[in-house]
Amino acid sequence: IELHGGGKAVKSYIHISDISRGELAALEKGRPRVIYHLSPNRSYAVAEVVRTICQLMGYTFDKCVVSVGERLGQDAAYLFDSARARREFGWQPQIPLEEGLGEVIDWVNDNWEEIQREPLDYVHKP
Repeated sequence: IELHGGGKAVKSYIHISDISRGELAALEKGRPRVIYHLSPNRSYAVAEVVRTICQLMGYTFDKCVVSVGERLGQDAAYLFDSARARREFGWQPQIPLEEGLGEVIDWVNDNWEEIQREPLDYVHKP
């Protein structure tokens, strides 16, 4: 796996079910024209997520990755503050990262033949 910039970019990984619950809560309890961000309890560097995936699959991280140059247009971090949603309607993410990653691994295993037909080259579209 190519880790652009060594996988140091930090991102907010959150399960789609947690997002959907937050969106429903915002629709039912939120105030009109107010923005509610939905974010996990903590953010992770890309390398941390890849390391967790390797552990869940029984692979050695160092044998599975190679550090490459930073990708064009990559930001150092994507962080969101969901304090308003948590405070105003008690929303909290419920699905831990490891559980969500386990679901992704299962999905990949179930769809591996189709995934292999997809191109691997990243093309930045501004």
